[in-house]
Amino acid sequence: MNSRQLILRIMTAYDKRPGNPERLIDHALGGLHIDHRDRRLIFEIVYGIVRRRATLDYLIDRHVTDEKNRDDHLLRRILRIGLYQLLYLDRIPDHAAVNETVELAKAGERSKNFAGTINAVMRTLIKNKKQIEYPDPQKDLAGRLAVEFSHPKWMVERWLRHFGLANTRGLLTYNNEKPPVFLRRSLRKMTRRQFEADVRLICDTAGGYRDLYYRLKKALLPENIQLIRQGFCNVQAPSSGWVAALLDVKQGDRIIDICSAPGGKSALMAEMAGDSGMVCACEVSFKRLRMVVEIINAMNLWNIHPLVCDGALPPFRGIFDKVLLDAPCTATGVLHRHPEARWIRTAHDITRLAKVQAMLLDAAATLVGGGGSIVYATCSLEPEENEQQIERFLADHPQFELDSCPEAVPQKFIDNRGFLSITPYEHHMDGMFAARLRRAGDYAAPSYDTGAGI
Repeated sequence: MNSRQLILRIMTAYDKRPGNPERLIDHALGGLHIDHRDRRLIFEIVYGIVRRRATLDYLIDRHVTDEKNRDDHLLRRILRIGLYQLLYLDRIPDHAAVNETVELAKAGERSKNFAGTINAVMRTLIKNKKQIEYPDPQKDLAGRLAVEFSHPKWMVERWLRHFGLANTRGLLTYNNEKPPVFLRRSLRKMTRRQFEADVRLICDTAGGYRDLYYRLKKALLPENIQLIRQGFCNVQAPSSGWVAALLDVKQGDRIIDICSAPGGKSALMAEMAGDSGMVCACEVSFKRLRMVVEIINAMNLWNIHPLVCDGALPPFRGIFDKVLLDAPCTATGVLHRHPEARWIRTAHDITRLAKVQAMLLDAAATLVGGGGSIVYATCSLEPEENEQQIERFLADHPQFELDSCPEAVPQKFIDNRGFLSITPYEHHMDGMFAARLRRAGDYAAPSYDTGAGI
């Protein structure tokens, strides 16, 4: 199979069961010897089609005049592949995109009947692609933005209400950009000077919390970066570092990370706590906890203790200095990294997940002793999952108060209510919300035999 035939196979699997495109790509390419340029092209087109689906389908509906053909899933998949190359891949000449897509159609017993239609649609779009006629924003602003920026209309309508037009456009634009990849340098395995000497050809200069974050300049697969395999760094976005900064971990702290996968924050907190401290890294399933264990092993962080448990029913009470609850959420702040989520999520998910978050946060309150802290975080932009969650918690738990952010967190990331608020439209970073909650007064923890390793 050539690269476009593989893309068609991957998109067929995606349409049957929408999910993580990377997993589908890895499954399709498993065991095949694919040139790195073809692999990069496959990733770019697959992710691009998922990201731009609404725009591509709008154009297909306008230019395929035969209703029977318009509803054919195979034709639509092939046209998405061709139109994405025409509209969004500058390095592929128009004539080559047309020829490759027509040849892709001709290679299939049924799809060969669509070759003429595909050729006609793509050549028409070549003439008109600089003057695409989108819906009239005066009649339906949300509908126009949903088509132009390829997002569900219900999501656009919410953001227009909460953020206004300018910020919504900024967010939609950001979500369609190719996400950068960052490496987070280990605090203790290599000096900063030595690490920067080793990554100078592939990374930009340091930034983020403690200058630990380096943006990859080249399209490299993390598994091919030797420094990651050796445990000198791991993949983590700077927004996650600011959540760890909010917790203000000290040497010797006892910390519990309730929803710890994939493990990047647990690793950073373990390095900050040092050998005299510890991190209990919890996950609800062994499959998810295995990701944390892989980081523990790679970075030799033996002060992290993995534990399978339900975060809403933790097996401890009051024995930790600090709690991190990076709660499961709709992830609307990181849709640029997970473009499939915009099509999978529904408005009901916000309500459903808010209930889960509330249970987890109530359980977190039982884990911290007097003077201890909880950091509640999400990568969502939705008020029900963020500010409203904290308001409810403080009303139900008067023994807790909203604590001020440590000086290490820049003021530009702190909103007027004292929350960590990183937004793509304002900071051009992964969206992140977090609040630091402190248990006021004395709280005597029950006496427990905490068991080996805790």
